[in-house]
Amino acid sequence: MNAVLPGAVDAPMLWQNPNVGWGMEKVDPADVGKPEDIAANIAQLASDDAAFVQGAMVRADGGRDRL
Repeated sequence: MNAVLPGAVDAPMLWQNPNVGWGMEKVDPADVGKPEDIAANIAQLASDDAAFVQGAMVRADGGRDRL
């Protein structure tokens, strides 16, 4: 089984989040991905090209969630 670990995605759920709306969490638009960015990662892991990939956890966060 593989997993995609998305970061901030440009969707109503992000922008309607009270922490974002009240300014408790800052969201730099440059660090916000598009739904297509996440979909591309999922499609790649679901494709035959990744048939030999097992146990992958792909961070798709544009570098926003830096360690």
